Amino acid sequence: MTKVLLYKKEGCHLCEDAEAILERLKKDKKFFLEKIMLEDNTDIFERYGNKVPVVFINDRMAFEFKLDEQAFLRKLAEFQ
Repeated sequence: MTKVLLYKKEGCHLCEDAEAILERLKKDKKFFLEKIMLEDNTDIFERYGNKVPVVFINDRMAFEFKLDEQAFLRKLAEFQ
């Protein structure tokens, strides 16, 4: 199963938007969604703190800053 990882930050409206899109799409596209709060991990926060949301598909970075639904679907198919 495809793994999608979302790095997000508390109070980030772009993160909330990305999470809502991913939650909706996973019902149909059948991928595992893992969500990680950056505040919980100092190393990851230092790397991605100003670039959230950050989305990985099968360990490959797919998006920073904003998640585009149609581009996500294309990359989901490409990265499988």
